[in-house]
Amino acid sequence: DSRLVDDIIDRLALASYADRKAGTLSMGNLQRLGLARALLHKPELLILDEPANGLDPAGVIEVRELLRTLARDKGATIFMSSHILTEVDRLATRIGIIHKGRLIEELTAGDLEKLRTKRLEIRSRNFEAAQICLRSAGYPFTVKDETITILHPHAIEHPDDIAHILVNAGAAPTRLAVEQQNLEEHFMELTADSLTRESPK
Repeated sequence: DSRLVDDIIDRLALASYADRKAGTLSMGNLQRLGLARALLHKPELLILDEPANGLDPAGVIEVRELLRTLARDKGATIFMSSHILTEVDRLATRIGIIHKGRLIEELTAGDLEKLRTKRLEIRSRNFEAAQICLRSAGYPFTVKDETITILHPHAIEHPDDIAHILVNAGAAPTRLAVEQQNLEEHFMELTADSLTRESPK
C-alpha cells in the first residue's frame, strides 16, 4: 500500500532520505527506518528496544506521538525496553523494573498515578513544635528522615499558609517544597534498597 508507505515516511520525517541507501543514514535515521519497516506490517504487537536511541529531541517527540497513536487509535500492544525513564514515564501504562537481570517490581497505570502524587515536604529546626502545630491545624502528615510530608490538597496548593502556621508556632521551616516523584527517582530508590539488602553483612 503506497499510501501507507508515504504516511509512515512522513510521520517519521524520512521523506528527504527516501532515495538514500540505509548505510548512508545517521544513527537516528536508522532508528526511524527500523521503526518504519516494523510499522509497514500494521502490527498488533510491537516489541521495541531503546526506540529513542540516537534520536534528537524532535525525533524523540515524533516517535513518542506515533507510538501513542498506535496504541490509542490502532489498538496495538507495545513492549518497550528503555533506560530513558522519562520516556517510559510519559508513554507506558504498565511498567516492569528490571535490576541485575531480575524483575523487581511491576507498576500498573494506577500505581504510576500514585507515584506522581504531589506532596509538601517540610523541615524545621523546631521539629516537635512543627508536628504539634500541624496536628492542631488538622493537617495529617507522615514523618521520615526528619522530614514532614503532607498530602493534603490545600497544603500543596497553598504552602504559604503552612509557612504562616509554622512561623506563628515558633517552628519556622528550613525547607518547604512541593515535590512530585518521577519514575527515575522511584527506580533509584528501589534499586538502592535492593543493593542494601544484597550487600554482605
